[in-house]
Amino acid sequence: MQITIFSVWMTFVWCNIFIVLCYILRKRSVLLNLSSMTGIIILYLFCLIRLAVPVELPWTKVVSGGSLYNFLYQIFGCEITCVAGHEIYVYHIFVVAWGVVMAVLLTRYLIQYHRVVSYFSEMEKTEDTELNNILDEICTDKEKRNIKIVQTAVVEVPCCMGILEKRILIPDKKYSREELHYIILHEYTHLDNKDILTIQLINILCIVFWWNPFVYILKGDMYQSIEIRCDQTVTKKLKSAERGNYLAVILKEYKASVQEKEFRKPAGAMPLFEDHSDHLIERFRLVAEGKQSGSRIGRILVPVIAVALLVLSYSLILQPRYDVPENTYTIENEFEDINQDNAYLYVSDGKYYLHCEQGNVVIDKQSMKLFKKAGLKFKGGN
Repeated sequence: MQITIFSVWMTFVWCNIFIVLCYILRKRSVLLNLSSMTGIIILYLFCLIRLAVPVELPWTKVVSGGSLYNFLYQIFGCEITCVAGHEIYVYHIFVVAWGVVMAVLLTRYLIQYHRVVSYFSEMEKTEDTELNNILDEICTDKEKRNIKIVQTAVVEVPCCMGILEKRILIPDKKYSREELHYIILHEYTHLDNKDILTIQLINILCIVFWWNPFVYILKGDMYQSIEIRCDQTVTKKLKSAERGNYLAVILKEYKASVQEKEFRKPAGAMPLFEDHSDHLIERFRLVAEGKQSGSRIGRILVPVIAVALLVLSYSLILQPRYDVPENTYTIENEFEDINQDNAYLYVSDGKYYLHCEQGNVVIDKQSMKLFKKAGLKFKGGN
């Protein structure tokens, strides 16, 4: 198992294909009709797993790329300069920039999240009998009743946050008991589904792959999928009129939020809605229809297909095809088929050597670079 420039590139290619495919199929309701929202979220989680593990496995089959692939690799593999005997290539600059920006964004996000968690941790639980009675009605399992309700002017819309110390945050304004019931039920459902943990993983993966525009498509649609699943869970047993009341509460909060100068939410929190009117329209339509998406076969088939695609994505890896150098090396009067499985490179006394099954051959620097680009590794030498 190893991480190479080729395995990272294949991760980029495969994940972008998965993300775009899932996005198109969900938007056209193909996945909604086939699978549950949980199944769709699982598909996106497999994309996250593939992003997080860009490795080349021992059983991965190497396939030679075409001329376009070779051209792209030649750009990334172009040598810029040589410092202290070490060649610096374009992809080295990219990796350094990737790491620096990732470290800055991740540090900033973790600091913001820590500040928010610390701020609300110092807040006392709201001693409002009505709020706590509603939460008791919703959460009848006392062992899971580790949620604090905080009513504060700091937040503009209801939201929830916390992985270990769970909190439901409600704006400091007047609500009817029915409105509070739907708000608390919605946020409790997010906490019960472990949506906060999923959102944190998405945020961190987006920071790690900040340069990939497709991860922001995944992030936005993952948020929407989580909200749709929450809506379906909340309204599953509600009558038509009750579903209308539930939507009225969300619409009321949305109207109140657009009157503010900007839409603000604590870092890492899950609000009652995202600030996207088209997302809200889709949620309203699905709740109004009252249709619980997915078939029994689809709920089994979609995860199976996801696993199969994940395995397939690790089964093939593209590498550039290079012509044999002009200097053809003959070993014991026979031509040797040289590849990364039966040969490696090393340096000794300032000379470059190719080691293969039938011996060691002195090669020039240009040939060494070609063999290196073709996947041969450097091993011990002096």
